[in-house]
Amino acid sequence: MIRVRAGELVFAVTTAGAGEPVLLLHGWPQTAYAWRHVVPLLADGFALVAPDLPGFGDSSIPADGYDKRTVARRVRALMHELGHDRYAVVGHDLGGQVGYALAAQWPDEVTRLVFVEAGIPGLGRSIDAANPLRGGSWHFGFNMVPDLPEALVSGRERTYLRFLFLRDEIGLVETAAIGPADLGVYADALARPGALRGSFGHYRALPQDIADNRRLAATAQLPMPVLVVGAAGGVGLSWLDTVTEAAQHVTPVLVDGSGHYLPEERPAELAGLIREFLSKENT
Repeated sequence: MIRVRAGELVFAVTTAGAGEPVLLLHGWPQTAYAWRHVVPLLADGFALVAPDLPGFGDSSIPADGYDKRTVARRVRALMHELGHDRYAVVGHDLGGQVGYALAAQWPDEVTRLVFVEAGIPGLGRSIDAANPLRGGSWHFGFNMVPDLPEALVSGRERTYLRFLFLRDEIGLVETAAIGPADLGVYADALARPGALRGSFGHYRALPQDIADNRRLAATAQLPMPVLVVGAAGGVGLSWLDTVTEAAQHVTPVLVDGSGHYLPEERPAELAGLIREFLSKENT
């Protein structure tokens, strides 16, 4: 991993391989470490760029700018700094939200877009995901509360993460996929000064993201091919309607035997799906 200055931020980035550039965006509450099994499986055919998103890992933790339009602009600056003007984007969880903001603002740069256990807040029925009374997850509201989550989670990062990874809904199916050492990597990253604020900042920006996403989707649909990969033990294809509302050419795939953390639970299967999708001729 290297650190690269791009615009006003410094990104911690894993790069590997050669060929068509592919940007790999991790989800919450993780880092680029989540792609550790996928990168070696794709490096023989693609130039991979896997950054820690702003506010995560060893990347900068800015004071603001966690709305996904701004995060996308900052990630785009990183790709340009690395010499990539056209590239595919693969986003897991939160990374898919950033991927949409990137593709919607700069559709001439993003050749293909892959959502992995991800969707677009504000579109379709996504608002239910943040409402526990309608089957959604409690953590959306908790993470959005000012200040309190930092006070409660600080010093208990490992406990919080372990609960999230092992929860009954949207947790791991393959529990060994994120073992004690892996949990330690994520807990250490979240314990870095300012990291909790940066992590929760992505959730506190959701009202702005929802408004932005609705404007972007109403302006134009995504023209590039889009793949939506869901896990039967995770979000599945429950966010598919949000993507079909925003894109013209959408292919859905459901992976059995995995929870929400597909890059770690089913890396070979996910890498195969990504490779096949990126290698297809445009239709």
